[in-house]
Amino acid sequence: MSESSFTKTYQIQLAEFTRMSQTAGSRSDYVQGGGGNTSCKMDDEYMGIKASGFQLNQITPENAYAVIDYPALRNFYQANTPEQFADVEKAGSAAAKDATRTIAGLPVLRPSVEAGFHAILDNFVLHTHPVYANLLACAAEGPQLAAEIMAKIGENFAFVPYINPGAQLTFAIQTARHAASQNGRLPAVVFLQNHGVIITGSTAQACLDLHDKVNDGLAMYFGTSKSAWPNPKLANLPAATESTEPHLLKSATPWLTEALIEQPWTLETFTVQALYPDQLVFLTGQVAVLETGSLELFLTTGAPAPAKATIFRETGEVLYQCSATEAQTIEETLTAVLFIRKTIRAKGLTVSPMSEAGKSFIANWESEAYRKSIAAK
Repeated sequence: MSESSFTKTYQIQLAEFTRMSQTAGSRSDYVQGGGGNTSCKMDDEYMGIKASGFQLNQITPENAYAVIDYPALRNFYQANTPEQFADVEKAGSAAAKDATRTIAGLPVLRPSVEAGFHAILDNFVLHTHPVYANLLACAAEGPQLAAEIMAKIGENFAFVPYINPGAQLTFAIQTARHAASQNGRLPAVVFLQNHGVIITGSTAQACLDLHDKVNDGLAMYFGTSKSAWPNPKLANLPAATESTEPHLLKSATPWLTEALIEQPWTLETFTVQALYPDQLVFLTGQVAVLETGSLELFLTTGAPAPAKATIFRETGEVLYQCSATEAQTIEETLTAVLFIRKTIRAKGLTVSPMSEAGKSFIANWESEAYRKSIAAK
């Protein structure tokens, strides 16, 4: 099937897939940078799913997604158990690769590493990393509080303890949803500890509406609101000396500046004590701290920036020397980390970072290295 016939045949589905993806992806409180993924089942065979390394707001009917034979991938998870495989992650990755289809005229892209759970869910799937859902997912008390909070919101849910992205996570989601079913109806909301939330439904609008409802309810419980999110922004920085690169950028988010001055943090808060995988992917090895001085003084020295993102502790300023896309991703992630930590503590709860095993897996995972390389362009 050629690109023109594919996009024409599935014009309605692709339009809704695009709308759902761009609506969620346009909000930095819902996804930061290339975080999150979406999918749409076109018919009884094809599923479009966000391609690895792309951002949700980049999805169009012609780009930024891969096409998968989802019944084939679904069957892998429904017909097997993880114990059957010597290396379940390798088996799951192979199943996703085998199910990926090439459509003439469409870019050949790698599907999201989370294609497995998209295949087993409903027609539309919206998986995001909202700062509000992650208040629950990144609090030590989150699993115990989930039932209380969701009862107030009025929605059934499943809660999955942290599992590395991939085949094991898909099997765990499948099991958790069946265990949480009510009157034979599987929950449309799945919380992933230290990871985010999944919303699934029959239509794109149903997913968007439920996504808003859940995140609004969580924000209310934690004493915040969407209007409190600072909406991170950047500003161009004119070259200060002949040796200064003209593409330097700086943070233009007053909330972040204030938080970096007033909140307790160390470099490890951002690069080691990760709340969720995206934090590791987007910040580790990308951030440096200068304990004294200011951005203005630093620029007069003509010295190169020590990292893609340099934080000036005394002034709360952040200097970026990288592409605007990567700088925006780092800015959003820095803001999200401090926002989540501050709001959890303000509720009298305990911030719970990822485990050492989880961090080690992400740090050494080829799929995340690939996603990071694409996202940095």
